[in-house]
Amino acid sequence: MENLVIVESPTKANTINRYLGSAYKVLSSKGHIRDLPQKELGVEIENGFRPTLVVNQKKLIGKLRKEATKKDTVYLATDNDREGEAIAFDLYELLNTNGNSKGDAKFKRIIFNEITQDSIKQAIKEPTHIDLEKVEAQRARRILDRLVGYLISPLLSKSISGSRFEGLSAGRVQSVGLKYIVDREEKREKFEPEEYWKVRVDLYKESPSSSFPLKLHKISGQKPEINNGEEADKIKSELDQAKFQLSQLTEKDKTRSPLPPFITSTLQRTASSILNFSPTKTMRIAQTLYEGVELDKGIEGLITYMRTDSTRVAKEANSELRSFIKDRFGPDYLVNKTRYYRKKSGAQDAHEAIRPTGVCRQPSNLKGHLSNDQYKLYKLIWDRFVATQMSNARYKRKKIEVTANKYLFKTSGSSLVFDGFLKVLKLKPLKDQDVQLPKNLSKGDSLKLDNIDPSQHFTKPPNRYTEAGLIKELEKQGIGRPSTYASIISTIQKRDYIVKRKGSFVPTLLGFVVVEFLEQFFSEIVEPSLTAKMEEALDQIKDGKTSREKTLTKFYAPLKKELDKVEEILDSREDEFEIPTDVSCPECGEHMNIRYWKGSPYLSCSSWPECEEKMSLPPDISFTFKDGKVILEAELKKRQQEEQNMAEKRCPKCDSKMEIKHGRYGRFYACTNPDCNETASISTGVKCPNCADGELVERYSRKKKQTFYGCSNYPDCKFTTSDKPVKSCPKCGQGVLVNSGDKLVCTNKNCDYEEEL
Repeated sequence: MENLVIVESPTKANTINRYLGSAYKVLSSKGHIRDLPQKELGVEIENGFRPTLVVNQKKLIGKLRKEATKKDTVYLATDNDREGEAIAFDLYELLNTNGNSKGDAKFKRIIFNEITQDSIKQAIKEPTHIDLEKVEAQRARRILDRLVGYLISPLLSKSISGSRFEGLSAGRVQSVGLKYIVDREEKREKFEPEEYWKVRVDLYKESPSSSFPLKLHKISGQKPEINNGEEADKIKSELDQAKFQLSQLTEKDKTRSPLPPFITSTLQRTASSILNFSPTKTMRIAQTLYEGVELDKGIEGLITYMRTDSTRVAKEANSELRSFIKDRFGPDYLVNKTRYYRKKSGAQDAHEAIRPTGVCRQPSNLKGHLSNDQYKLYKLIWDRFVATQMSNARYKRKKIEVTANKYLFKTSGSSLVFDGFLKVLKLKPLKDQDVQLPKNLSKGDSLKLDNIDPSQHFTKPPNRYTEAGLIKELEKQGIGRPSTYASIISTIQKRDYIVKRKGSFVPTLLGFVVVEFLEQFFSEIVEPSLTAKMEEALDQIKDGKTSREKTLTKFYAPLKKELDKVEEILDSREDEFEIPTDVSCPECGEHMNIRYWKGSPYLSCSSWPECEEKMSLPPDISFTFKDGKVILEAELKKRQQEEQNMAEKRCPKCDSKMEIKHGRYGRFYACTNPDCNETASISTGVKCPNCADGELVERYSRKKKQTFYGCSNYPDCKFTTSDKPVKSCPKCGQGVLVNSGDKLVCTNKNCDYEEEL
């Protein structure tokens, strides 16, 4: 063997090895081979922000170096992005035993967008050089993130928990994502619903049985603003006496075009919305499809590189697709000219869009070779790509306008004439699709009133961010890059700053506190516009328009001022950071502050150290955050009253009285006898419907940050319910009755038993 090829992934190495044959040996670097040290800053700030890089895979480097010395040519085949370029550069520096700073001719950089035999062999025929400017951009990003993480995080921990080693952390990009979620929650809490009314009329020409609905569109040429029932009733009275005339009737052809092929962000958003995949899961599965799947003829890469922000598609791929559509669906389904999609502003365009490596590999034919999740994601990618060169869908749309004195009503209906790309890509129907309108209508017709329907509505608070919504917002504001969205969301979840409930992100109390700290002391760090400018600066480094040192100096100067200011405040204990609550100290009457210890919140008197009163907090306590203050007194009193009303429990070990305490895993009973350490779960008194032996007891999920109820015989019995059980279901015996507003309902989905409260 005379040639060595080094890739990042072992799976990718196995796939490529099969393509190249015995003249090549393919090995993996297993990701980054060196990085900043874990337990120190690792950046010489006064020396041009020079990083200290440490090798984290010394044994592997020894093996790769040994192989490299025996080969005539070493191909560095890492991913074609900043991270991949940095890995290629690190490999070159660590494996180049000749010490030639200008480069060793035996080391060659190869780039490919898909792992197929043709693309790999073509890349080897056309080697290139390591892009040092791209490496500089990666180093700058890594140093920026290290400066924020290692310099701000200790101050965050000290401010909130009193210790620099508590483990609370801030991130340059993650903190902005967290701020979006917190800001949205604050808007929801401050939101006050406003009443408004809509008016709909049902009209007909000949018979009430053929009536059709129209919505009030304008009053005297203005958008209707109906604020209360009295105004709606007045309109109803006027319409009761009005004459309705069809003033406008139009029929038009409407077309609908297919969406662009996937880029990283749109793939993550669509997979989240349609498949309920997290961004991390989507990227993990996409990686396996890219690196190769075992098919009948061996391992094949099924999709192109999945980290891209370009909608560009190779000419050859489009040609293959157009031939496939013509043969598979017929010429009517092929768009006349090759459809191209506009490049998004700021797109890197280093890679093509995410597409199948071979469009003839239809999802249905690969189902037996893919896991269920792989099949779902591959089909999503295949459908989206195939649709890009298919004909537009065509509709017939009828629009009707009806006037009644100063009132204008409108309605429309669309019917699908030709499905086009919708034959492959299933999208939501148009809002007025399949709305049936009478056929015997003409302009100037007099219409009769069948019914007037005034309806009351209230404005709704802004929705919480879903994964898809947050990615869309980050992309819109230029925060991070498509390849980082999955890690941004994953990181703030792992840090317990947010939880996911019913598909949406809800900030935890800790998440609120962290954002409040950053806004007070490091406002620029969570300022979206600054973070977006830093992303632009990193792109400028990559394009050779500025240097790493200039960018880091510009960023660090204001950060250093804020760091010094916070250090001074913490050392003097003047104007220290605090999160006040509406809870009064039972000892001195001052307000209490939120503090943290080992990740758990508690209340500490604001007059500390004069008053050392502390109170534990239930981990699932409900709260709101208003004007910089945590509102939880009412909820706390409600909990305390509930606990006082609970039946007295005696210790099964010493018969002493037991009291309720709060821990990291929720509420529990603890013996009041100081010589006894007995504890017990809080039982609901409801028998487990699954095993009929245990009782359902209160539990707490640290991951979801909420209470649930499970069998006391866990892990032998794993029955759980998220709602508090009231009693066993008398009908099915397989569920329990829980409170559902004004009635009790059974948790068993196959049981329809209900009880009025």
